[in-house]
Amino acid sequence: MDKPIISGSGIRGVFGRSFTVADAMGFAAAFGEIAGPGPVIVGRDTRRSGPAVEAAVVSGLCAVGCEPVLIGVAPTPTIQMEVISSGARGGIAITSSHNPGDWNALKLIGRDGVFLRAQARAALMERTAASRRWTGYDEAGAPAHSYGAVDRHVENVAALPLVRCDGRPMRAVLDVVGGTGLLLGPVLMDMLGVEYSIINSSMTPAGDFPRVAEPLPMYIGDLCRAVVETGSDIGFAYDPDGDRLALVDETGRAPGEEYTVALAVDHVLAHRKSPVVVNMSTSGLAGICASRHGAVLSRSPVGEVNVVEEMEATGASIGGEGNGGVIDRECHPGRDSAVAAAYAVSLLRERDCTLSEWIATLPPLSMIKLKFRFEGTLDDLRPRLESEFGSPSDTRDGLRFVTPGGWVHVRRSGTEPVVRLIAEDSDERALDSIRAGFVEMAGEPCAE
Repeated sequence: MDKPIISGSGIRGVFGRSFTVADAMGFAAAFGEIAGPGPVIVGRDTRRSGPAVEAAVVSGLCAVGCEPVLIGVAPTPTIQMEVISSGARGGIAITSSHNPGDWNALKLIGRDGVFLRAQARAALMERTAASRRWTGYDEAGAPAHSYGAVDRHVENVAALPLVRCDGRPMRAVLDVVGGTGLLLGPVLMDMLGVEYSIINSSMTPAGDFPRVAEPLPMYIGDLCRAVVETGSDIGFAYDPDGDRLALVDETGRAPGEEYTVALAVDHVLAHRKSPVVVNMSTSGLAGICASRHGAVLSRSPVGEVNVVEEMEATGASIGGEGNGGVIDRECHPGRDSAVAAAYAVSLLRERDCTLSEWIATLPPLSMIKLKFRFEGTLDDLRPRLESEFGSPSDTRDGLRFVTPGGWVHVRRSGTEPVVRLIAEDSDERALDSIRAGFVEMAGEPCAE
């Protein structure tokens, strides 16, 4: 891979190879041109390449007349909230989210706090391909610094009507994966009155994350053990830029990141009527929780901006993605691990139950999430998939099929050069069959 991956999730690649400081400066300058003169919020995660990319972003923005406002190391949702509250022209989060430490990326945020929408992305690509309109010395922007963004973020979350900062004492373990959760998690726990301990607090000397960045059950064994050893009520596993969260129950079990959105939906709808939106790859658990409260659930293509736009279209205030990304538009229109953690604590306090007891109220469903380095197109796979599953029920983002016990979704990833297979069924044997059939079509899945 020698070029950045460009999608609704931003511009990303392996630093120094498929994503360089020249790329960062060029895309930042193009973004500055479509944003217009004025302040642009800039924050980054903890990657070793972050300062180099930040410097390039500042150069690109200043050279087209923008005024970068640097907030330092900060979670992506913090940057989004700063854009909204400050009235900035937009924001740039320097983070490659769940990708390994040798990757980096720019997540571009519009002035509404939402990742760039389709029209703005098209304008960005036009400006990227065109000649730069560099400013003269008398119009060049100058950077500034802003402090306290994470504190402001947490204060806004804690002030949400459905967040319980009082109630029974609780203890949590935070696995911050050497990322921005180290800034966000402790401040939130203090605000919620939850005792806590922290694991995986820093990056390795080589600039790698202390565990695989994505908070999937197979990678958070240290957190599971720490919850049991400390007698904690809950464990929180962050991703590096703090927009996603996975849960571990008091027995040390990691049920999967799909439960995070389902819990938030169940908590919010118990107090507030609203439609619900999740993406096409999200578990049916969110739909089960929505039906408990008589709510209608809609699905969108994968990607935060797609979920937000579907929420706007349907009037939904709560939703998100099954990767642990909770979106409550009453707070801001973006995935937010602070909202997810606050709602998890609040639900357990209100219902006076353990996390395992809440999980037991849901039917058992099994999922597989695999990725394949398939060189062909989805059209190459479609005839075989249709012979197996019939006509797709949704083609807005790859191919989604409804099966007797669940569903199958096959799509090109927007964050990695792979094809993803996500399937859910009440019968694990059905998933075994689906996996075997896809391996026959696309080869063995690649490692995470």
